[in-house]
Formats: sequence, structure tokens, C-alpha cells
Amino acid sequence: MTPFIKYLPHLGLTTFILFLAADYFPPSQNSASLDSVKTQSMEEGSHNEGSHKEGSNGEGENLSQEERVRRMAIFHYNEGNMFYKKEDYSEAVIRYEKALHHNEKFKEALINLSTAYLKTKIFDKALETLQEGQNQFPQEPLFDYNFACYYSLRGNPGPGLLALQQAVKKGFKQFEQIESDSDLSNLRQSEEYKTWKERLPPARAT
Repeated sequence: MTPFIKYLPHLGLTTFILFLAADYFPPSQNSASLDSVKTQSMEEGSHNEGSHKEGSNGEGENLSQEERVRRMAIFHYNEGNMFYKKEDYSEAVIRYEKALHHNEKFKEALINLSTAYLKTKIFDKALETLQEGQNQFPQEPLFDYNFACYYSLRGNPGPGLLALQQAVKKGFKQFEQIESDSDLSNLRQSEEYKTWKERLPPARAT
């Protein structure tokens, strides 16, 4: 169920380093956009909402409103990741929702919010979030992967397998994760899945 979250240990170090680098250079040298937001980060737990101070050496006073909103979205997103790693999924949900309040097109926040909803077994919200994410980002395989987890957890392997096949078709290649993800347990036990797996090329089936 946690396709994006499962990469957080690798992602976290890179994003943290990039944020520190961005924080010590003038804004003109930090040209990354929201499209590459998962390679950016705000320092986790370093600010309190309502007294948020961006940048250093007075840089925050010169930020545009758009840049402030962008950074607030990233800040809450990183908070969500922090709570998720602590397995405090309810708090993670709150933070991801705050991130999306600042940026409703924050793809990674949508992915992780759907994952956190599944962890807390709030299936109606998980489904709503996945549908929203898939509508906004139809070519993103992680929404299909989480759909597969959703259907597997609900004991409905047929649609789950179709969603998983779509994820693979769109580029999801982490087949070891498919075989080990506990949220796909029900799906893996189905005859449909076993038949599909047998038809995969050997490099993918293992």
C-alpha cells in the first residue's frame, strides 16, 4: 500500500540536502518548480504554523505569496512523512491534507494521503483520494498500485488485479514489492493473480 512512502528513506536525505542548499542560496538560484517537488523539502519540525519563517538572512521577507504557499505545502508534506514513519497515520493524514490545502495539485501528497487513509482503514476517503489523484494524474502508476491495495484490503481481488496490471503497464517495476506488500496479501492468494504472475517474463515474476 505504500509505494511512495516506501521510498521515503532514500528520498528524505536527498530532499533535506536540497532544501538546505536552496535555503543558503539566493532565490534566483533555486529554480525548481512544483513539478519536481519530491526533490525538495522543508526542514521537518522546525517551524510552527502561524509563525512560519522562510529562508535565512531575511530571505523570507522577500518571498512572493506564491513561493510562501509552495513552501508551506512542502513543509506540511514533510511533517506528514515524519508522522507516517512514526506510524502515527492519523496525524499524517492531517498534515497531508494541509499540504493539499496549499497546493491541491501536489501529486506526492495525494499519493501519501491515500496510503495513510488505507492504513487507518478509512476506505471511503482512500477511494475518494485515489479517484481525485487518478483524475489529475492519469499516467501516474502509484495511484493504480494503491487502487490494487485498496481492492485487496476490501477482499475484492478481481478489480485489484486489473489496477495492478494498469500500474505495471504505466511503468511500475517494483515486482519484489508486489510480492512482499502485506496489503496485497489477499490479491496474491487469488487464482487470477497466480495465473497473471505465471504469464510474466521470468525477470518480472521473481
